[in-house]
Amino acid sequence: MRQDGCKVCRVLSERDFEHYDERLLSEWRGDTDQRKGYRQLAEWLNVTLLRREMDKVGLSTLGDEARSKYERLRGDDARASEVANMLSREGIDVEQLRSDFVSYGVVRTHITECLGAEYEPEESGEWESDSIEIARDHAEGKIGEAVQSLVHKGKLDAGGDTSVHVAVELECDECHTRVPLERVKRRGYLCNCTATQEVAVSDD
Repeated sequence: MRQDGCKVCRVLSERDFEHYDERLLSEWRGDTDQRKGYRQLAEWLNVTLLRREMDKVGLSTLGDEARSKYERLRGDDARASEVANMLSREGIDVEQLRSDFVSYGVVRTHITECLGAEYEPEESGEWESDSIEIARDHAEGKIGEAVQSLVHKGKLDAGGDTSVHVAVELECDECHTRVPLERVKRRGYLCNCTATQEVAVSDD
């Protein structure tokens, strides 16, 4: 267990969120309806930080209002600037808030090192989702290291801190349709080719 703490430790302590450690562990281990990966936990914590700030200044957080603003705030286009300016006018320190947003890598360090937690999946658990999450995290970590190396060597101007996001897509060899893996999992099929094949099998 780490004794010096990490960014998540600091943010939770400074914002009086220490009790959220129990929630993080519960979601990570799957004590609730569905286990969440590090990426989902990081997003949940960041949205929670924004929601708390919005509540403090009297902004509505009904429904997905906080999540919607978070998603726009994380962009680098005009909509991000518009949301940031609006929040600033309401009295929210947007720069500090953005600085306190955490990445999935920091959440992983917090759970496995600072909290010393271990996850033992049940045999009946969804090992496939865990494997995909682990592989994606590993790929993003290695790519992130390579990008930082290029920045330090002066071969890449990243314009500040960067985050690496690896998107997994499936492609049909027949029609070459490409669909994000998460969408395929939600709807249960990749393309019309597989849907047609399933219908044909059912008819038999």
